[in-house]
Amino acid sequence: MATEIHIAEDTASSLVGLRMTAEEFLALPETKDRYELIDGVVFMSPGATPRHQFIVAEVFGQLRTYLVANPIGVVLADVEVRLGSVAGGEEIVYRPDIVFVERRHLPGSSERLRATPSLVVEVLSPATRNLDRRTKREDYERFGVQEYWLVDPDRKEFTFYRLEKGKYVEAAPQGDSFVSQAVPGFALDLTGVRKTFEPW
Repeated sequence: MATEIHIAEDTASSLVGLRMTAEEFLALPETKDRYELIDGVVFMSPGATPRHQFIVAEVFGQLRTYLVANPIGVVLADVEVRLGSVAGGEEIVYRPDIVFVERRHLPGSSERLRATPSLVVEVLSPATRNLDRRTKREDYERFGVQEYWLVDPDRKEFTFYRLEKGKYVEAAPQGDSFVSQAVPGFALDLTGVRKTFEPW
């Protein structure tokens, strides 16, 4: 039986460090804070900077425009994704910057996602760099995310991972675009994303 968990209104980090199941975590009410469940323990990510939001908006916008014309799935931003359990039974629920989910994997209603996305995009920050580049990469690989894109605005770099035979390999862009296999027919315009790296 799931334990009822209450969020203290005056304590933003009231859940941080608590151990809970994915069912308990996903049953929590909506908050303004950005929580994730890593190995069964609640973590909170720092708030996004304006530049971070601009980058997410650009990548999201490109994907959204393509998917309106080619409705093969949906693109979502800042949504919780339940990946599953790791060794020892601890569960993982991440909240990526962007995900693409094929239409056939969507729930029959607007419920929380319980399917592994085909694509995950994370924009790196100093506070999340190691988590995104190592821990999350290993978990997305383990649970079968077809492509994992990392955008690093500080270093002005992109890293694209593609799942091949159960392991991630780096995939190179073609000039100023990256042709996705996870989103068939879509190519990310890197020039448009690079513009968001610069100051206002």
